[in-house]
Amino acid sequence: MRFAGWCVTWLCLALCGAAAAEEMLPAKAATAEPAPCHLVAHLNESKELTAAAGLQLPRWYDLHHRLLKLLTDKAGCSLEVVGSPWPRSLALLRDGKIDLMLTMSYTPDREEYADFIGPHYLEETVLVLDKQFLPKVKKLSDILLLPGAVGVLRDAWYGEEFAKVSLETEFQPFLQYANSLTQKLNLLQKERVVGMLEDKTQYLEWSRTYPDLAARYQIAFRLHSNPVYIVASRKGVPFAVRERLKHAWYQVYGGPEHRAILNEFGWVLE
Repeated sequence: MRFAGWCVTWLCLALCGAAAAEEMLPAKAATAEPAPCHLVAHLNESKELTAAAGLQLPRWYDLHHRLLKLLTDKAGCSLEVVGSPWPRSLALLRDGKIDLMLTMSYTPDREEYADFIGPHYLEETVLVLDKQFLPKVKKLSDILLLPGAVGVLRDAWYGEEFAKVSLETEFQPFLQYANSLTQKLNLLQKERVVGMLEDKTQYLEWSRTYPDLAARYQIAFRLHSNPVYIVASRKGVPFAVRERLKHAWYQVYGGPEHRAILNEFGWVLE
């Protein structure tokens, strides 16, 4: 994971935003302790459903859990983690029924209900295909040449090009929607799709875990790349707590604890 270049701007904005917010808040005694808070966070896999499918929970599940714990500990909050499908969690975050999510791409629509706490990863979307079809597919529109559908995560953000293409009637039969990585891998294993859109790091991860799939499915091309964020529900998390979270992430981001967690999972920050 390499994403230091684009995080510099965020760090500057976070620092300025935190300072501005602090000026707006009423003065408090220097010894005042932050109010206790309990936050419920979503991770986009369920241990039970993954086990029932005969699959292994991806390593990034534990990585994301550790990053959330690093953040909430620094902010003085307790943490509860739940697993649920991505589309359901988006709805719960919008309604204020869960508090935190990770790997959220920025869009203006999402900003209406999600406060973007800070970036934690640079996501790179690739098209993974059955290798027999690689010669004929060089760009997104070429999926019309495939004999079957491509697996995609429902309500995921794959960039402007995919957002436009996904609305076109002729592409609908070539898009098979799933609610989690577990479901997408099931589609591959059962040969209900000929490939899928996937984050490159996730593809490399499950390729190591499932060598039979790695032998058959390879990257066709890179579609899109953007930073993804830790976000908090605007409806469910008070403004003051969201500001604490932003300040906490600014403090730990790139620090020794953060880097130690990333190194443990074989990721790097620079």
